Amino acid sequence: MLWEKMTSPEIKDAASKGLIAILPVGSIEIHGPHMPVGTDSITIYKISELAAEKEPAVVLPPFYYAYVPENRHFPGTISLTAKTLLSLLEEVCDEISRNGFKKILIVNGHGGNNELIRVFLRDSLTKKKNYFIYALVNPWPPSLVSMIEKLTEGRTIGHACEVETSIGLYLFEDLIKIKNVEREAKTGSTNLPKGIETPVDWQAYALQLYLGDPRLASKEKGKLLVDELVTFIAEAIRKIKEDENVPGILSNFYERAYKSI
Repeated sequence: MLWEKMTSPEIKDAASKGLIAILPVGSIEIHGPHMPVGTDSITIYKISELAAEKEPAVVLPPFYYAYVPENRHFPGTISLTAKTLLSLLEEVCDEISRNGFKKILIVNGHGGNNELIRVFLRDSLTKKKNYFIYALVNPWPPSLVSMIEKLTEGRTIGHACEVETSIGLYLFEDLIKIKNVEREAKTGSTNLPKGIETPVDWQAYALQLYLGDPRLASKEKGKLLVDELVTFIAEAIRKIKEDENVPGILSNFYERAYKSI
């Protein structure tokens, strides 16, 4: 159920059946020396597709271009401004709705998008849209977090790490160049007291734009992680399709917030 591979009548039929439209949002950014710059987009698109095979939904082409200003100091990164990404999200969601889909699920695959997607959700309250937006801003359920703790045995993880590399090995092994990783990643700090945030916290910490030791990744670990993610997202699709609470709450909000004074 990939939008770009469907015919026009098929899309119309899917909308008439009340299927959820899934919009995967990733990024184009450096993922260490061993993973493709499209890792976030490729990963979240494939996982969304696998989830839609378990729980029917229509999956749109992923957003490859997103919000990555923090990694522009490495080749390969392409970052949009926050304003541009917010506009793109709104216009694409408007178009999805125009095609008849009234429930849209944004599935995020890049941590740098987190706050912007949350802003997008809340800003939609000022627009009185005729559709309902749901989001998996950080689609890591507690069961997955527990699994990661067991698989990594407390080792450092984060970006292009053992975990993300394992997922990549399972989903797109041919694009992983693990031989490019020579040692465990070096990390740093701004050396400021905890609680003080700056624009360069990430740059100070992730010096090589990968974390931990990706050489400990494996395809087997990746399968376990992907299966858990797919199950979680498929269940989210099912619950959103059945949900009547959010539409009711939003309708009540609009009625009270925009009534004539």
